[in-house]
Parts: sequence; C-alpha cells; structure tokens
Amino acid sequence: MFKGIDHIVISVADMSEGLSKYEAIFNKKVDRTGEPEGAGFLTAHFEFENSEVELVQPTNESGPVAKHVDKTGGGMYLLSMRVDDLMSTLTDLRGKGIRLIGDPGEGETPKGQVFVHPADAGGVLLQLVEG
Repeated sequence: MFKGIDHIVISVADMSEGLSKYEAIFNKKVDRTGEPEGAGFLTAHFEFENSEVELVQPTNESGPVAKHVDKTGGGMYLLSMRVDDLMSTLTDLRGKGIRLIGDPGEGETPKGQVFVHPADAGGVLLQLVEG
C-alpha cells in the first residue's frame, strides 16, 4: 500500500518570487528547473533525502496550474504518494468507492498518471506513484 510522500507540488504566480522565498526557507538553492513540453507550466525542484518539493508556475491561462493560481493565489497543489503496488492500490481504492482520475479500470495497466479525486481527499489532488 502507501509507503510515504514522493513529492509535494506548490503552485506560484511568479517563479522568481517563489524561488527567492523557498530558497530562503529551505536555506538551499534550487536543484533543477525546467519546462515540461506541452505542460503549460515551469518547474523548480528542491531535492531532499527521500522526497522533493516542486514549485510550478503557469505559462498559459487555461491549464490546471493557472486555474489553481487564479482560484487560490498559489499554494499546495498536489501531494504525490509512493505506493508499493499501484495495481493493488487501485483495486483497494476502487473497492472503497474512492474516485480516481486516470484509472483505466479493473485489470488494465495505467498508461499515465493516476490521482485520487480532490473531492475524495479533502480538496487535495493526490497522485499515486509506484516505487
């Protein structure tokens, strides 16, 4: 089942301000930055021993990160949890009536990312990653 936190994603309206703030808080420089092709956001990663914190800034006005920043001003966007066996975790969650995003259905292997719907996780977008 669940093994622990993989990473946390925090949305920011301005990456320069976000980096300045979190570099001061964490007392370290950002480890890497990027812009995933077609994702609609910039990323900045702070790596720690067993997890990381990722900042995301929208690069367009229509994506989910932009909608989150517009709605909240920025903040906790996603909590990614490690699981030991994604397929058995999905089966367990389906059995409990938990709504899943990206779930291909019973017996099918996920082709992309799988999330617990925020409505079933106290408003938090909960990502499931195997490893």
